[in-house]
Amino acid sequence: MATDSDRGGRLALPVVLVLVAGCALPLAVLFVFSFFQVDFVAILKVPTLKNYIKVASSPTYRSLIGQAIASGLTVAAISAVIGYPLAWVIAKRVHFMKSACLTLLLIPLYTGDLVRIFAWRVVLGAEGVINAFLMWAGLVREPIRALLFSPFATHVVLTYDYLPFMVLGLWLAFESLDDHLLEAARDLGASEATIFRRIVLPLTSPGLIAGGMMVFVLVVGDYLTPQLIGGSSGVTVISAINDLFGTAFDWPLGSAIASSLLLILGVLIAAAALVVGRSTWGRAVVGGE
Repeated sequence: MATDSDRGGRLALPVVLVLVAGCALPLAVLFVFSFFQVDFVAILKVPTLKNYIKVASSPTYRSLIGQAIASGLTVAAISAVIGYPLAWVIAKRVHFMKSACLTLLLIPLYTGDLVRIFAWRVVLGAEGVINAFLMWAGLVREPIRALLFSPFATHVVLTYDYLPFMVLGLWLAFESLDDHLLEAARDLGASEATIFRRIVLPLTSPGLIAGGMMVFVLVVGDYLTPQLIGGSSGVTVISAINDLFGTAFDWPLGSAIASSLLLILGVLIAAAALVVGRSTWGRAVVGGE
């Protein structure tokens, strides 16, 4: 007679096969290609570490990877600051229109990337809504061109694009937060800052970590937004990988950069998980205390 674990294994097998075929296998091929070399238009399938040495020794590639990591951390931090109060309001203060609020939150995701990007170009452009209002109000004499085609514009649009992922993670955490704990802390004389630091933050940290990781990874891998919004600052490690696979026909070097970026992301995520696991509040959350 088949046990529950056997039935569960059979049910999970198709999912595992899809993950292996759709994720693990392409990444494995990418990793293998990173050890090859290009000779004109031919790929020499002779194992070598030259591509990784080139990535490590190139200031350009190191800078692009560093910029991608910095942008991911910046947008994740901004999303957390905006997402915390927004998720709290939806979870604890909205009762009858909660589904409508969540639907409104997800509206940006219902449209394509290009639609959102060009909508922001209309808002931030020299002839856009913000500059038109500032000039009409007499606050500036000429359009502020730094609003568009700049790192500022890139981070604004990236935050707008991926904020829903942060809010959803925090909203689920706030939904499971017991209000009686907050009331008991107030009855015992705890300040709002202490309640947030000792109760709210530890108990909502799983949602914060999940949302932060999703935002961070999505920002690092974004291609269109920096290209179409960033202007001269729109050259990213993803665009460099795209050029190597496309016009330059240097698949091995592009694979090496992509593999290096994935390795760095994996190390950062593992380090964050280790720090959280070793912290007092992290052990309490994981242990269910």
